[in-house]
Amino acid sequence: MKLSQAPELLRFLNHSISEGKRDSDPETALSFSRGAPAERLASLIRETTLIVAAETFPVEEFGSEANRWFADETEGRAWLTEILKSLTQGNQSEADGDPVVKDSNGAVLTEGDSVQVIKDLKVKGGTSDLKRGTLVKKIHLIGEKDLIECRVDGSTLVLKTCFLKKVSF
Repeated sequence: MKLSQAPELLRFLNHSISEGKRDSDPETALSFSRGAPAERLASLIRETTLIVAAETFPVEEFGSEANRWFADETEGRAWLTEILKSLTQGNQSEADGDPVVKDSNGAVLTEGDSVQVIKDLKVKGGTSDLKRGTLVKKIHLIGEKDLIECRVDGSTLVLKTCFLKKVSF
């Protein structure tokens, strides 16, 4: 199988792997898998599995696309197998009941993060609304991939993550 027949893998190599060091490639793949859209990740895992299982391994193509040098087919296949394990591991953490919570820009949210409201929101049952730009600190993940819990002006609110963006200090 040629690398050109695996467009998702080619895109992944060009944008995520090629810049880093070879030792950190599995960590890069794991990080990517936790933040990638499910369809894209499934396609990437499928294509990578096909390349690893292929009878002939395109060593020269991988070396040029990933900016890596492989001594032989076995070394290249072992490297790609490590990448595949990391991609699958990140995919499994989401499937095992640990949903990955992302903001409106696709950044992964974790417990205690600070977020900013990107749109004026009406608060049901409240007298005031949340204005665009409101900073919300110490969010709480509630086990839903598109909802978080937070406290704003003494009230506990559940907000949709599509109206939030992660703030880094």
